[in-house]
Amino acid sequence: MSIAIAIALTAAAQSDPSQAQPSRAVTAPTDAAVPTTDTDDRVARGIPDRRYPPVFYPNTKQGPADQPVPSGIARFQRDNPISKELRALKAEGVDLVFDFVGNVAANPIGGIRQGSAESHWVSTAADIDLEKLIGLSDTKIHIQGAWFSGDSLGRDSIGNSISFQQTWRPVAGPRLTQLNIEHDFGKLNILVGRGAVNSYFNNSPFNCVFMSNTSCLTAYGGISDIGITAFPNSSWTAKVRYAIDKRWYVQTGVFEYDNDLNLKGKGGLDFSLGKGTGVLIANEVGYQTTFADERLPRRYKAGVYINTDGGQSPYYDRNGASSVVSGLPRVAQGGNRVGLYAMADQTIQRAASKSTRNLALFGRVFYNVGNVAQLDWFASAGFVKTGTFKHRDADTIGFLVSNTHFSNQQIDYLRDLRTKVGGTGSPKSNEIIGEINYGFAAMPGVRILPNIQYVINPDPIFAPTRKTDIPSAIVLGLRLDVRLAQVFGG
Repeated sequence: MSIAIAIALTAAAQSDPSQAQPSRAVTAPTDAAVPTTDTDDRVARGIPDRRYPPVFYPNTKQGPADQPVPSGIARFQRDNPISKELRALKAEGVDLVFDFVGNVAANPIGGIRQGSAESHWVSTAADIDLEKLIGLSDTKIHIQGAWFSGDSLGRDSIGNSISFQQTWRPVAGPRLTQLNIEHDFGKLNILVGRGAVNSYFNNSPFNCVFMSNTSCLTAYGGISDIGITAFPNSSWTAKVRYAIDKRWYVQTGVFEYDNDLNLKGKGGLDFSLGKGTGVLIANEVGYQTTFADERLPRRYKAGVYINTDGGQSPYYDRNGASSVVSGLPRVAQGGNRVGLYAMADQTIQRAASKSTRNLALFGRVFYNVGNVAQLDWFASAGFVKTGTFKHRDADTIGFLVSNTHFSNQQIDYLRDLRTKVGGTGSPKSNEIIGEINYGFAAMPGVRILPNIQYVINPDPIFAPTRKTDIPSAIVLGLRLDVRLAQVFGG
């Protein structure tokens, strides 16, 4: 299997310890494979939850020695016919995933009005190992489809553009989210087909320990400014990754940019080539270790996005005037959209011996250096505590705070909208969102994440007739993850 698949299964083994032998405890090995493939690729493909809890795990299916499996669950997962069939398929080279992720959010305080919203997705995926299937060595096919449904609390009740539900998408319904083939030459890994930029760049398993869309599936900023083709939308891509050594890697990807592929009715099934408005290039250098490499592992990444489609001005029409005042569309810009990003995950504390109970800090930053866009910059920071109370080694506590800084042109546009309906003043440039949550591993394959989010200075992008600032809001949320393959022990 590719390292991407192995690491995904590994982290699942900690929250789903039935993947270990039920009769005895096991410990992690002391070596890890060279990360030539995309170790975080399932995160942004919408399958982050097999990796819970979000630790720096080595390339192994084994779970930690301090996480026993209840005997009744272990027997069920060993003996039920579905698990036997899933394991048989995996042995033959077909690894299947069936996931449900649901988000419920309500704002008892603040926003335009008080309300609630529910959104969810259902996802199925297959990683096909062609070496096991037909003898074609080091080659895999990745297929994923998902169905999205539900409403947005952010849009409907608060009026802001940043969603509090990572499962909500503006276009509902089914979508083919990935279809590509990957070949590993050793240190060199090549992938060609349909994919999304954030499936491979600027991601981390820590991102989806949260429900806020500032974090999951990719840190906010690039999607807004660069127009990256992000999960669940996909486009034609070719990506190359090179492992400099066991810890360092570099990668680059070229993605066709065609925003029309995201429209309703496309469903990810428009395979036309060369009809896009630009090309999106992503470059990244990274350094990452696991518990197999060092006691306090870490993950650092830095990169640049370039989109040759310059996007549209946030403010001006074709005559250089306010598009709100003139009533004309905002003008298309020449040149490129360019953004820089960096991220860091650092374990700072770990329990004694081989336990993986730990505390890790993380930080994210995005900075726009190309055409003027909606945002100037975005930054976030927080921590993830893995292992909480006694015998709760797979539970997590997560804390996140983010700042989204809107550009002057975007604020001027919103100011003119407010003036047009009789209001005065301008919205604030900084939108600050925080989240604190508890991830409860209810049973293998089931995770419950109650959370509280707080937004200061909600932007009024989806409240264009608002005459005054939107009050800061408290959001109560609940996220449910059900990974059926792990529930059945496949």
